[in-house]
Amino acid sequence: MIRQSSLTRLGVMINTAVNKRSSHSGNGDIQWCFSQVKGTLDDDVTEADIISCVEFNHDGDLLATGDKGGRVVIFQRDPISKNCIPRRGEYNVYSTFQSHEPEFDYLKSLEIEEKINKIRWLKRKNQAHFLLSTNDKTIKLWKVSERDKRVEGYNTKEENGQTRDPSCITALRVPIIKP
Repeated sequence: MIRQSSLTRLGVMINTAVNKRSSHSGNGDIQWCFSQVKGTLDDDVTEADIISCVEFNHDGDLLATGDKGGRVVIFQRDPISKNCIPRRGEYNVYSTFQSHEPEFDYLKSLEIEEKINKIRWLKRKNQAHFLLSTNDKTIKLWKVSERDKRVEGYNTKEENGQTRDPSCITALRVPIIKP
């Protein structure tokens, strides 16, 4: 059984899969084995921490896991391990979020668990990745993307609008508030 710790401790035992060519079978089938543990091992794993689904994206660079607590953890393949021979598949935590919460269906008098039943990556049409997650009632579409961060603030530009050298900034300038 694959287990995942609570969101704050990220991975009592998150194992990621490594593909390697079988030398015993002549057909070149891919064999999967667990090679990586994230976090420390302990016995304090709850039912909500158990991984309920795992899905690689189309090129294998991202791995999404969903657990019985409704959390999704996305791992990104380490670029160094991608080029090693033999090929290894080591992954690092890329993003974590709460996908589903427990809810109650009043028409059916039924409690809906937050457990994620399935995760599916959609084919890329642009720089963003799209991910579907579902529990027993709801399908959610998630956009996973990165944005470039740019420096902003009153101490980053000169009076004429030119960006100042960051090594020359010694104090933060506070704007004057006029009524």
